[in-house]
Amino acid sequence: MAVENYKCKTCSAPATFDIKLQKWRCDYCESTFEKEDLESSLASDETIETEEGPDNDSAQLNEYRCTACGAEILTEGNTAATFCIYCQNPSVIKSRFEGNFKPRYLIPFKITMADAKKMYLQWIKKRIFAPSEFRIKGKVEKIRGLYAPYWLFNCHAAGYIEGEGRNSSSHTSGNYRITETKHYYIKRSGVSDYDKVPVDGSENLPDEIMQGIEPFNYNEICDFSMQYMSGYLAEKYDVDSEKAKGALYPRVQGFLRKTLEGSGARYGSTTISTTNVNLSDIKVAYAMFPIYILTNIYKGKKHRLMINGQTGKIYGEAPFSVMRCLVFTVVMFVSLGLIIAAGATVLHVI
Repeated sequence: MAVENYKCKTCSAPATFDIKLQKWRCDYCESTFEKEDLESSLASDETIETEEGPDNDSAQLNEYRCTACGAEILTEGNTAATFCIYCQNPSVIKSRFEGNFKPRYLIPFKITMADAKKMYLQWIKKRIFAPSEFRIKGKVEKIRGLYAPYWLFNCHAAGYIEGEGRNSSSHTSGNYRITETKHYYIKRSGVSDYDKVPVDGSENLPDEIMQGIEPFNYNEICDFSMQYMSGYLAEKYDVDSEKAKGALYPRVQGFLRKTLEGSGARYGSTTISTTNVNLSDIKVAYAMFPIYILTNIYKGKKHRLMINGQTGKIYGEAPFSVMRCLVFTVVMFVSLGLIIAAGATVLHVI
């Protein structure tokens, strides 16, 4: 296993990917570089061999030496890009992106950390029953940018749905209102090809939230390059492609079912009783997509918020404060009482 640090060609300070410039930038001398510039300047003495624990330890910690300050840092087995906790020097663990763990695609960050923090504050502000502590600066500073592992599936889907459609109409007869409902048998079939259906490849990232920040704009997808990792956290997959297929099937089934429901005659209401979808010609590619993540713990429960690092779409859950709810209710009742009292006083004066 090896660690690579991408350094400024001018002053040798760390160079990290600048989201706004979409180039690599040195924070010290402010020089900027294209990806090709960093590839040509990566020297052999910037690669540090690391010691790795036994492969059969699922919770193993790996050690590497920071090239900037010499500190020995421990990382979890799935960490692929990180920072030195002492000097904040960004490091990319090269072996975590080699062999079966080398991604084919990547989408660079488009949303800056500053923008992500603003988005979080706007989001939490609308959650009036969230604890006040979740609005403080200390919580906002815990937001982290992460390249998350994804599996992208191409497949051919063929299937059908069966169910019942209903149309209702009403008319008046004398003193009665009569509603007539007609029932129709529905069966629709179809085929469709799907391209780059995303399934996250991490056990640590909840599927519901990961799907909640979709879609990503595939017009900006590019070939993977480790240089994009510099300056960001990254996690390699721990859900392999075979296991990820288990999440692919219900997703594609839902896509095709929705398409079939929207085709053909329209009904006032429908009930689908049978859905049958088969997938074939399945192909898969490994990719890294940008997200911002914030994990808050409230009364022993984890509450995660995620932001799409490309589009800015937010999805997450906020904790519920019973005390804040009670205070809000009391304030509302007091305010309502004052309004009623003020109205009664005005009427009395008149």
